Amino acid sequence: MPKRMVQWAGIAAIAFVVLTLISVFSTGEPPAADDAVGEIRDYLADHRTALLVANFLGLVATPLVLWFGVALREVLRGDRRANTLGTASLAGLLVTAPLAMVGGAIGSAAIYVDGVAETMGDDSIRILYEGQSLLFGATAAGLTLFAIATGLAIYETRSLPAYTMWLAFLAAIGNLIALFSTLAPGISLLALLGVLTFALFVLVAGIVMATGKVTVTAERTPAL
Repeated sequence: MPKRMVQWAGIAAIAFVVLTLISVFSTGEPPAADDAVGEIRDYLADHRTALLVANFLGLVATPLVLWFGVALREVLRGDRRANTLGTASLAGLLVTAPLAMVGGAIGSAAIYVDGVAETMGDDSIRILYEGQSLLFGATAAGLTLFAIATGLAIYETRSLPAYTMWLAFLAAIGNLIALFSTLAPGISLLALLGVLTFALFVLVAGIVMATGKVTVTAERTPAL
């Protein structure tokens, strides 16, 4: 893979992390999924503009991280085992992206038209809010696969520095913990741990790729 394409993928990864952190932290502290419906409704109404912008930024960030994932898969090419791990890494992102986009859409549904959240029934508000929480929690499944496969592929190929491997495994642990957020509404914010550890890995790996500090191994085919 041309070095320039790897560097652009690294820049895309950095931009993804910046946009993701803005979208996560620009909307204030959200209520828990089991808080009073009135509190959830007030939050949606009071933060309408910030929530819509956050959803938009998430959509802009999605193709950036997918491009990073495609380039990372190419960087991690090697023997058949490394290629399989690289494919699994990309598959994890391809599973995660639609869940995040649908979660953003559901979270924005009640506020897309101004004033709707204030007139919606309590059950509708709660179902939308809980649905959004469950979808974001579910992204941890794909991110777990991404992180484990990426860490193992880095170990196999040494294409990226060893510390990125440990950050990938940290992201795997963070997302395994985040999966528990789907068990009960009171712990739904555990999903944030998965997002943050994933973002840390992408940021560091993106910087490494943007600065050209990668070793691309020629793809090897076993002898017949």
